[in-house]
Amino acid sequence: MHALRVYVALLRASLRAQLRYRLSVAMDAGGYFVVFWGEFAAIWILLRHFGMLQGWSLHEVMVCYGLAHLGYSLAELVSRGFEFLASLTRTGAYDRMLLRPVSTILQLVGHEFALHRFGRLLQSLLVLILGLAGLGRPLAPEGILLLLWSLAGGCALFSGLYVLQGSVGMKTLQNIEAFNILTNGGPEVAQFPMSVYPRPFRLAYTFVVPLAGVVYYPLLGILSRGEGAWRLAGWLGPLGGFAFLAVSLLVFRLVERSYVSTGS
Repeated sequence: MHALRVYVALLRASLRAQLRYRLSVAMDAGGYFVVFWGEFAAIWILLRHFGMLQGWSLHEVMVCYGLAHLGYSLAELVSRGFEFLASLTRTGAYDRMLLRPVSTILQLVGHEFALHRFGRLLQSLLVLILGLAGLGRPLAPEGILLLLWSLAGGCALFSGLYVLQGSVGMKTLQNIEAFNILTNGGPEVAQFPMSVYPRPFRLAYTFVVPLAGVVYYPLLGILSRGEGAWRLAGWLGPLGGFAFLAVSLLVFRLVERSYVSTGS
């Protein structure tokens, strides 16, 4: 409970500071919303012209897009603070975090809660809703639970990627741009069904970075396109996201133990 109260206090302070510039927040959020609708428009035009993508309809791809980007948007809201670990370490600001009687993980989670990111979250949610509505059939209760479970797993996976990126940044004192292939590029890969990619690619995004586990396999269950082992994979897949987050947090703790103060 104490940790929750501290997190809420951090959020309140962040929100108060941002809401002093309401117009700026609204314009940034609107910009995010419009930009990602522009990106989605390319997918919409492609599928409207060709009709199907290897057996996947427009609305099915929209559901896949919504799951991938909404999971990432949730992670971006709560975990983006880890991306700043390199600069916090380099400037000595991390020293102050260590001196506070609060978990550094909790402080980092509340470090960069930016309201303008709700623009992307809202766009992803709308695409998901429109995709589900266009399927022409209501989701069964099991499908709704699987959808929520998929989003939770996606949020955990992308949060883990941010934690891992921050851990490496703490050690190297700079952000490694290659991580952007997985963080910013992750939802761009997962927005299409994994079946459209070559087999080596599918294996890498199943067993190394489990994007398929948090988006594609649950998608098969949500759309009732898989039975038996595929259905089970839909429920087990998001666990890979939580496992990835657990390993990333372990790496972060190991790196933090070897942290050397800047002396500031």
